[in-house]
Amino acid sequence: MKKKNDEDSQLALSGAEEAEILARLGERVEKAVATIQELRRERDALKARVTELEAQGEDLDRLNRERGEIRNRIESILGSLEALETGEAGE
Repeated sequence: MKKKNDEDSQLALSGAEEAEILARLGERVEKAVATIQELRRERDALKARVTELEAQGEDLDRLNRERGEIRNRIESILGSLEALETGEAGE
């Protein structure tokens, strides 16, 4: 009969240890879930920032193209003015 009591004690102890292990596991799972949620929020914020930067990059490209066109027009106008000045000086 004493042998059965010893086995019951071991089972009860094992049950307490098991509950503790499960509690720690539960805490770890909760931490992992919280970390995953935080990482998802960060990922979404970074995606939004990348989209914003890409749009700014497109704007910058467009502005650089426009700047080049304006520069070409000004050079063309200056060339025409120089031609006029040269033509007047020759007369």
